[in-house]
Amino acid sequence: MSEVNREIESSHGREDFVSSGLKEKIPLPCLKRALDLSFSLLLLLAVSPLFILILLAIFLEHLLLGRPWAPLFYAEPRMSQGRQFHFLKFNIFKPQVIEALHEKGVFIHTKYLEWDGTSMTRVGRILQRVYLDELPQMLNVLRGDLSLVGPRPVNLEVYEEALKRGVTNWQILRSGLTGPYQSHKGQGLGRWDQYRLDQEYANFLRSHSGWEVLCLDLGIIARTLRVLAKAQGL
Repeated sequence: MSEVNREIESSHGREDFVSSGLKEKIPLPCLKRALDLSFSLLLLLAVSPLFILILLAIFLEHLLLGRPWAPLFYAEPRMSQGRQFHFLKFNIFKPQVIEALHEKGVFIHTKYLEWDGTSMTRVGRILQRVYLDELPQMLNVLRGDLSLVGPRPVNLEVYEEALKRGVTNWQILRSGLTGPYQSHKGQGLGRWDQYRLDQEYANFLRSHSGWEVLCLDLGIIARTLRVLAKAQGL
């Protein structure tokens, strides 16, 4: 079984999932977009000194590794509302590791690089441990690639495999930094539970007012912060 199929199949709860069959994109309520813009802009302004220090630390480590021109950001192709975009992170990987994978022409699964324990730089390991490696994704939110709340974006492989199985969440919803599934981390939920929760979120967006969506998003963000405080990750 391929890595993609393992990701799709890897959980209990599949028998409870029923595809909605919906393919029409759900527009973002104005209040939801206003929350995205205000939150991401204020956060980026607040942490701008830290942002600059992180970039400087990454550059200095690249300099020590003999790769001064290695990129400070890592952009990975992901899917959001049926469209591919560049999902931004601080570049936490050793330049030579990424260069070698590019030369082989293979798809780079960054999660596997994070798990292997040898592919990240010293600065990268620190950033990943305290969840700061994904701070540049606030730029994705500002640009409209992402929302604060929505299904976590996946790569094209997983997206296409999900569509074959009737999972249209990434086709109809704008992807998010966090979502209903991520806000329930640590409760024993599996991959198909994620699809079900994201589908329920899509149905909520279709049938409720902007104010109700705003309140739901704020609740999901609050629960996510509690998950992060417990170091359970996203």
